[in-house]
Amino acid sequence: MNQLSRCIMILTCSCLLALTAGAQENKDSSDRFVLKVDAAQKFQRLDGIGVNVNTRSWDSARLEPAINILQDSLNSTIWRVIAETVENWEVENDNEDPFSFNWDYYDKLYETTKFRRAWDMIAYLNKRGITDNLMINFMGVVPKWMGEEKILPQHEDEYVEMIVSFFYYAVKKKNLKIGLISHMNEPDIKKEGPTVKPKQYAALFSKFIKRMQQVGLGDIKYVGPDVAGMGAGINDYLPEMMKDTTIMNHLAHVGLHSYAGSYAPVDSTLKQTAYPKIDYWITEWNEWCPGCDDGKIGTYDFAYASRSVRHMINLLEKGASALMLWEAYDSYYEHHAPSPFSYWGVLKYEKASKTYTPRAHFNTISQISRFIHPGATRIGATASTKNFYIIAAEDSTTTVRLLGINMQGIPVTIEGSIENSGKIKGFHMSHTTATENLHQDKDVKIKGKKFKVTIPANAVFALNSF
Repeated sequence: MNQLSRCIMILTCSCLLALTAGAQENKDSSDRFVLKVDAAQKFQRLDGIGVNVNTRSWDSARLEPAINILQDSLNSTIWRVIAETVENWEVENDNEDPFSFNWDYYDKLYETTKFRRAWDMIAYLNKRGITDNLMINFMGVVPKWMGEEKILPQHEDEYVEMIVSFFYYAVKKKNLKIGLISHMNEPDIKKEGPTVKPKQYAALFSKFIKRMQQVGLGDIKYVGPDVAGMGAGINDYLPEMMKDTTIMNHLAHVGLHSYAGSYAPVDSTLKQTAYPKIDYWITEWNEWCPGCDDGKIGTYDFAYASRSVRHMINLLEKGASALMLWEAYDSYYEHHAPSPFSYWGVLKYEKASKTYTPRAHFNTISQISRFIHPGATRIGATASTKNFYIIAAEDSTTTVRLLGINMQGIPVTIEGSIENSGKIKGFHMSHTTATENLHQDKDVKIKGKKFKVTIPANAVFALNSF
C-alpha cells in the first residue's frame, strides 16, 4: 500500500468514526429519558376495563367461550350489554294506560327469541360473577307510534313504561342481576337511538328513575348521557341532568364516547360543577375503524392496535375511571340495517365454523387491560419524551404498575425513580409488538429508589412490581 492510499484509508476511517460517534450521540439523545413516579400524587380511582357485547349474537355453545376469553384474558370487568333495536320492541301499544302494565302482552313479548337471547346472556354473565358492573344499554330508534327517530311528547310516559317493563321482567320474573342502566344511546345524533335534546333527555331520565322506584327497582344505578360527542355531553346534556336531584342522586357515573382519541375537558369541567366528585366512564372507546359499521373488514394490524392503546392511555391519563371497548366481537346490528355485519370486534366471527377467534389487536389491548384492576388508583408519572405514553397505577402500597406504549421506531431507555411507595424490589416486565405477543422480559431491579429499563421499539409494555 503506497503513502497516498494509506492517507486516504486513514482519512476515510476517521470520517467513519466521526459519523458513528455523531450517530451514537444523536441516538443517545433521542432514546433515553427520565421517568419520575410518585405514589403520593393520587388521581382517580380506576374501575376497570370493559367491553360492549350484543345480545342478538347469543348462542350459548358458541358465545360462552368468547365471553370467557374476554373476561379471563382481556380482563374485562365491566360489561355494557346491548339490547336492540328499540324500534321492533313494543310494536303495538300494550294498552292505553302508561302507568299500568299489560302483563298478558309483555309476558308473551318477553319470551320471544329476541328477548330470550338477552335473558340467557345476562344469566350467563351473572353466573360468571358479573352483576354490579353489568350495564344494560338500548340502541336503535323507538317504535313508529312513539315517534321513531324522536320521542313524541304525548308518548313520553309510554316510552318510560316500555323500558321499565324490560327491567321489571328481567329482575322480578327472571331473577337476573343488573347493576347499571344506560337507558338511551347517543341521543345527540341520528339512528343510534332516538334523537333527544338535552331538556327532554333529562326529563325522560328523571321519569324513568321515579318509575323504577315505584315498581321496587330503586337499587339499580345509572350511567349517562352516553352521547357521541363529548362536547355536547359536558356543555349541553350534563347541565340539564345536574338540575335534577333525582338523576344526580342515582347517577353512578357520567358516560361518554370517544373514538380516534377525541376528548373534551371532561375532568376539569366536572370538578367545577355542583358535583365535583362524580367520575366519568368512556362507555365506547376505540381507534376509528372506517367501514366497520357498514359490513367492511377493517385493517387490524399493530399500527391500528397501537393507536387504540395510545387513546386508552391518554383517556386514563385525562381522568377517565373506566373504558369500555367497542366492541367485543363481530355481530349484526338491526339498527344499522341494511348493513350485513359490524366488524369492530377484537374477536373475529368465523362464519364457516361459527366460532370467535382473537384478532391481532386483542393481545395488544390485553397487554394493558389485564393489569388494570378495579380499585387501583392512578398515581403520578412524569415523563420527558415524545411519542411515548405511560401511566402509573397503585393497587396497594407494594404493588405499582407502569403501563404504556413506545411509538418510536427505536428502543427507549427509561431512567426511572419511584417515590412514596412501599418496599418494591423490582418489576416483572412484558411487552407486545407486531411480532411478539405478551412476551416476558427479564425482571427489572430497583436499586434504592431507581431503576433502568429499555423498552423495545414500537412496543406496548407493562411493568408490574414485586
